[in-house]
Amino acid sequence: MNQSSKRSGSDDALAAALDQAQKGDSKPLYDRLTRGSWLPGPEANLELAAAFGALCASRGKAADNVVTAMASLDADEAPGGTELEFLPMCGVAALGARATRDERARGKLLAKLHDSAEDLRWRVRKMVSSSLALIGATAGGALLDELDPWLDGYFHASSVLEALADTRWLSQLHDAAAVMAIVDRAFDLAREASRSASRYPGFKALVESLSTVPSVLAVRFGTPVFDGLAGWLERTTDPALREIVEKNLRAPRLKGRFRDEVARVLAQLEATAPARRDPRTYVGKTRGRGKK
Repeated sequence: MNQSSKRSGSDDALAAALDQAQKGDSKPLYDRLTRGSWLPGPEANLELAAAFGALCASRGKAADNVVTAMASLDADEAPGGTELEFLPMCGVAALGARATRDERARGKLLAKLHDSAEDLRWRVRKMVSSSLALIGATAGGALLDELDPWLDGYFHASSVLEALADTRWLSQLHDAAAVMAIVDRAFDLAREASRSASRYPGFKALVESLSTVPSVLAVRFGTPVFDGLAGWLERTTDPALREIVEKNLRAPRLKGRFRDEVARVLAQLEATAPARRDPRTYVGKTRGRGKK
């Protein structure tokens, strides 16, 4: 049997399992997906997730109940790091594929993706970013206008940033100002966070995304991104947030072509650095006197 025949047979089996799920029996579908998930393991079978998403999208609203139920499986029903985690991943992939094909349903589907963006299972969150990028590959800059609700939560904003850095969506974006307006809002979300927020997984995810995504965007848009980084330095003296700027500027992808822009913002970073403690009076950290 040649490779195309094997793939056709596999697709037929997946379609038949989805037929049963639409009739109320999800077990064959769940068994089929978990067996092909490659989990537990370092990488999930993203090709299978994409195939499932495309199959659901081809059926339109008829598969929505199945897709929503899968995307809504929580960590008790589908624990992270197990083959069961693949089920909500596939549900999220299908939401993205549906939103790509049906613009009229996109708002409702984005709301469901929004719910999945704060999932503590990192593979599910990563699939949310991938789904946003897939939608953006078709919607282009128009998708930016629909993401306002995403910029009020740490995990949600991180998902948007990671999607922006995905070449599928990034290649379809042409308005640097509109893109940077989104990135600026994400930065301000981190800047305005309380001190206790630094312990939140969502805040850590947002800071990690802010530390890498602008350098990717800079390759696409150039000067407007460096101007944005310079603007961040004017709005904060927080060392952790200033480190975000420096990490982007030190990214290897910016060497050479953007040498002058990098030097410009690095000079501003140095010029606006908080004054060092006077070495004549600073004695360093004192030993704690509390109970050990």
